[in-house]
Amino acid sequence: MISRFRRFKNDLRTGWAVVRRSSAEAVDRSLEEVELLRLKFQLYKVEDQIKDLYQSAGERAFQLIGRGADTIVQDKEIARFFEQVDQLKQEEARIRFEMDQVKEQG
Repeated sequence: MISRFRRFKNDLRTGWAVVRRSSAEAVDRSLEEVELLRLKFQLYKVEDQIKDLYQSAGERAFQLIGRGADTIVQDKEIARFFEQVDQLKQEEARIRFEMDQVKEQG
């Protein structure tokens, strides 16, 4: 009778340990997914900003062509657009690196 009780007690402790470990793993996975979603939303925002800047640069170039300007490349506003695009591309690379780091940890 006592050995059955000890076996039951041992099985119960082992079961609770498995449940706790599984719960901790589930929490870790969910936190990882939340972090990846946050980074994806940041990435989408940066990509949208890049797209908008390219569109603005194209519209500006079209305006300059309509006016008969020959030096679109030397236009300061277009240069500013592309400087902002370069900065956003660096931000995009940083976010992608962070996403890779989160994926590697999991």
